[in-house]
Amino acid sequence: MKSTRTQVAEWLLFAIGLSMFAYHMVSTQYLFLGAYENQAVHLSFILALLFLNEARTAKNGWRYAYQIGLALLSLAATTYVFLNIGHLEEVFGYPETLDLIVGVLLIFVVVEATRAAWGWTLPIVSAVFVLYFIFGHLLPGQLYHRPFELDYIVSYLSIGLSGIFGSFLGISANQVFLFVVFGALLGVIKVNDFFFEAGKIAGKVFQGGPGQTAVVSSAMVGMVSGAAVANVAITGAFTIPFMKKVGYKPEFAGAIEATASTGGQLMPPVMGAAAFLMASFLGVPYAEIMLAGIIPAILFFWGVMLGVQFLAVRNGIHPPSEIINFKLLMRRLPLFLVPLGVLIAMLLMQYTPAIAAFWAIILSIALAYLARDTRPKFMDLLKCLAGGALIGAQIGISLAVVGLIAQTLITTGLGTKIAGLVEILSAGNLVIALLVTMVVSIVLGCGVPTSAAYTLVAIVVVPIIVKMGVEPLSAHFFAFYFAVISALTPPVALAALAGAGIAGANYFKTSLSAAKLAISGFIIPFLVVFNPALVLKPTDWVSALGTFIAVPLSMTALTAALYGCGLTVFTGKERILATVTAALLFGYSVFRQIEALPLEYPMLALGCLGFVVLLVSQIRSKRLMGEGHHTKANHASHLASAAYDNKY
Repeated sequence: MKSTRTQVAEWLLFAIGLSMFAYHMVSTQYLFLGAYENQAVHLSFILALLFLNEARTAKNGWRYAYQIGLALLSLAATTYVFLNIGHLEEVFGYPETLDLIVGVLLIFVVVEATRAAWGWTLPIVSAVFVLYFIFGHLLPGQLYHRPFELDYIVSYLSIGLSGIFGSFLGISANQVFLFVVFGALLGVIKVNDFFFEAGKIAGKVFQGGPGQTAVVSSAMVGMVSGAAVANVAITGAFTIPFMKKVGYKPEFAGAIEATASTGGQLMPPVMGAAAFLMASFLGVPYAEIMLAGIIPAILFFWGVMLGVQFLAVRNGIHPPSEIINFKLLMRRLPLFLVPLGVLIAMLLMQYTPAIAAFWAIILSIALAYLARDTRPKFMDLLKCLAGGALIGAQIGISLAVVGLIAQTLITTGLGTKIAGLVEILSAGNLVIALLVTMVVSIVLGCGVPTSAAYTLVAIVVVPIIVKMGVEPLSAHFFAFYFAVISALTPPVALAALAGAGIAGANYFKTSLSAAKLAISGFIIPFLVVFNPALVLKPTDWVSALGTFIAVPLSMTALTAALYGCGLTVFTGKERILATVTAALLFGYSVFRQIEALPLEYPMLALGCLGFVVLLVSQIRSKRLMGEGHHTKANHASHLASAAYDNKY
C-alpha cells in the first residue's frame, strides 16, 4: 500500500501536469504573456514536475522533504524572475545581491533537476562548463580566457535572461512540449493497434515476421513521438517477446527494437527536440527540416528492414505467417491518418508547430471518443496527458541546461577555440573534419540527450564544415544523425539499454547488434554531405535521379555483404561481388558531386550491372535450394510409401 506522502506527491504530479498541459494549450490561442514570462512559467512547471516525480519515488522521509523543498525553492526562484523581468533586463551583467542569490539558486535547481531526469552524465558536463566559466582564467595556453566577476557569470548563465533562459528554453515552451504530449496520446486512444497490424503487412512480405513488424510499427510511432527510449517502451513491450518466441535471440530482439525506435527520431513529421533546434540554428521553418528529412529517414528504415531480413535468413528464422486483422486496421486508420495529415498540412502552410500540435491533439481526442472501442476512460485520458507533460518536462530541462552550456561556449570563446582546433586537426580536409564531427557527436551522445549532443556539435564544429563548402542544411543533418545514432553505440547506449532490459539480454551484445543493424545510419550522413539531393537540395536533377537509383541499391548491397546473405547465404564470390557493387554505387553518389569525373556514369552502370548479376545468382540459388527441399520431401514420401507396402 502506498504511503500518504507518496499519494500526495502523485496527486500533485497529476494536478500540475494537467495544469501545464492546459496552460500550453491555451497559450497557443491567446498571447497573454511575453516571451520571458512564458519561459519562466514553463520552467516553473518543469522543475515542479521533476522534483515531485523524485519525491514520489523517495525511499525515506528526508529524501522526500529534500525534493519537496527543491520544488518550493524552484517555484520561488521562477516567480521572482516572472515578476522582475524589466528590472533583470536593466541590470544585465551587473545583478544586485538578491538577483545574484536567485541566479545561483536557479543554476543549482536546473542542474539537479537534470540529474533527476537524465542521470549524472549531463549534469557533470554542465558543471564542468560552469567551472570553466569561473576558473578558466587560471588555465594556461589556449584554454585561458579573461577573468569574469561572479555576478557577471551568474547574470549571463541564468538571472540575466540568457543561458538557461533564451532560445533553447523558448523552443521547449513554444514548439516541443505539445508535440511530446501528442505522442503520449498514442497508447490511450489505441492507435498502437493500427501500428502493429500495419507492421504485420511488412512481416508477411519480408522474411523475419515480427522483426519487420517491430521496424514498421516503431517507424510509425516515431512519426508522432520522436523519442527513442519512449518508443522502445511503447512498442518493445509487445514486439520483443513475440520476436523471442519465434526464434530470435534475446540480443537480436532487443537490438531490432532499439534500432527501429532510435530511427523514430529521424522520421518526419515529429523528429524530436533536436530537429526543432536545427530549424532555429538555420533560421528556417520547421517544415523545411521535416521535408528534408523524408528521404534519409526512408533510406535508414530500408537499411534496418534489410538487416532484419538478412538476419533472419542467416539464422534460419522462419516465423509463422501472422494474421492481419484488416477490420481493426481500417477502424484505427483515421485515428492515425487524420491528426497526422492535419499536423503535416498546417506545418506546410507555415502555421507554428505549437498551433499545429494543438489541433492534432484536439482531433485525436475527438476521433477517439467517436467510437466505443477507442473511447478512453476520462481519468485514463487525464493521466495520459499528465504523463505526457512529465515527459515534456524531462526534454525541457535538457534544453535548459543546454542553454547554460551553449552560453559558456559563446561568452568565454571556448567554442571558437575548439572549432579552431578541429580546423587544425583536419588540415582543411573535409573528410577528416567529418570523421572528427562523427566521433565528437557519438562521444557526446554517451548518456546525453540527442538535443544536447547535437547542440554542442552544431555550435562548435558544424560552422567549420560549412566553411569548407558544405551546404548548411547537409552539415546540420550530418551532426543530427550521429547525435541520434549515439543512442545505439557502446559504451552508453540508452535505446539499446532499454531494449536489452525488456528482452532480458546482455546489454553489450544488444548494443553491438543494434549498431550493426543501423549501418545505414552511419553511411547516410556522409551521403547527405556529398550529395545534397538526399535533403532535396540537388545541384541538378539529372544527377539526383542517378542518386535515387544508386543509394537504395548500394544500401542493399552493403547490408547484404555485411550479413553475408541475401535471399540465401552468400558464397565467398557473391559476398565480394556485393562489396564491390556497394563501393561502385556509393562511389557514384559521392564523386558525382565532388567534380565531373569521367568515371561517374561507368561507376553507376557497373554498380547496377553487379547488382543484377548478384540478384540473378541469388534467385538461382534460392530456386535450387527449393528444388533440393522438394527432392528430399519426395524421397521421404517414397520411403514412407515403400514401408507401408512392405507392412501390408
